[in-house]
Amino acid sequence: MEKVIVVRKGEKIKTTLLKGIRFNLLLKTDILEAILHTYEPETSIGRTYKHMGQEVHFLLKGEIEYEIEEHTYLLKEGDVICFPSMLPHTTRNPGKEKAIGFAVVTPPTFM
Repeated sequence: MEKVIVVRKGEKIKTTLLKGIRFNLLLKTDILEAILHTYEPETSIGRTYKHMGQEVHFLLKGEIEYEIEEHTYLLKEGDVICFPSMLPHTTRNPGKEKAIGFAVVTPPTFM
């Protein structure tokens, strides 16, 4: 039988703040991590990341711009993007409203 993990509302493993961006680590296992990320208007991570694994991002609210290698992808509410984490990538909220997204990263290397 597989191990079942339940995280109740209000429970978070870790929260990280970075220049107007809040990352809430919702779940972490030995193979993946689930993150809720909230971007204040016109905020950016400010640097490019590159690491082992793969990422899936689902945008719940607003807009987030993903720069992956030399390409820019503007995601709007309901959009999903998936990419190998070895590609240089960064994100920003170009809009005037708060943006909220949900990501699954494997292996757990982000937080």
